[in-house]
Amino acid sequence: MPMICIFAENLRISMTQEELIEQFPAQASITGRVLLVGPELFAGLLGVTVNGCRVLLLVVEGSVTIGVGNELNYVEEGHFIDLLIWEPIKFVNMSRNVKAWALMPNYEFTHETLHDLKPESTEPYKSRHAIPQLPLDDKGCRLLAAQLTMLREALADTNNFYRTELSQAYFRCFMLHVGNLILCAGKQSDGSNGIMTRKDAIIIGFLRLVWRFHKEEHNIEFYSRNLCISSKHLARVVREKLGKTPYAVIRDELVIQAQMMLRGTTKSVQEISAELHFSEMAAFCKFFRKHNGMSPTAFRTSQRKLR
Repeated sequence: MPMICIFAENLRISMTQEELIEQFPAQASITGRVLLVGPELFAGLLGVTVNGCRVLLLVVEGSVTIGVGNELNYVEEGHFIDLLIWEPIKFVNMSRNVKAWALMPNYEFTHETLHDLKPESTEPYKSRHAIPQLPLDDKGCRLLAAQLTMLREALADTNNFYRTELSQAYFRCFMLHVGNLILCAGKQSDGSNGIMTRKDAIIIGFLRLVWRFHKEEHNIEFYSRNLCISSKHLARVVREKLGKTPYAVIRDELVIQAQMMLRGTTKSVQEISAELHFSEMAAFCKFFRKHNGMSPTAFRTSQRKLR
């Protein structure tokens, strides 16, 4: 019997994480940090385009079609996908029997929760864009769903003084289980016993350096020098593994940081420009306008109107 699907081809609803949080019950999120859309709320994502936010998707039953740029990704039941990208993510259609989870942590929540984890667990997972979907057996699917259920319960307890800390703990546990499943899947598929290749190590080292130094260091040479490889080799590996240039990775981190600071602090544009180590405020404003379609001041004003 063919699968009956709900389509959203004509819808053009584009939202940031903050805007999405306002569309779902307060018990499903921590404002400015994380949103968890469980199976009972999942249909509310149909036709929505998510901007500037990581999306972790677990499909327990049915199927979901996700649009990323000009490509469509069909995610069937028993699969997990981490959309750790910088392009808008569109929920194009889903089957009527869909049972799925969408977890949307922002940069701050993810960094606060996972920054000290050892590379064997989360770092390979964060960087493996070449493995968009993780197939799960029944045990693995139930395990991840159970972790998300505990996270949902922590978020729902709005009167708990340690609500944020508990949510971070359950998110951390979820990511550890995901990391273990990915390493186990890699061991089974390539017989490598979980040992990373040289290119994997370069990507992990590069991303770790970018997350730590992107404010201060905008030049690719800094990263290649610290990795003891040439800039050309770094560019080849990053393009092969991540589908973009090293500068694009650094640029995207700067854009996210600038947006966060404009939205969440009272620092002046001049102060933000200096903190992000632009040569002058005019250069920062030109950079920001190019990648956001508006000036820093206009962006800050638009964000205030949304509150």
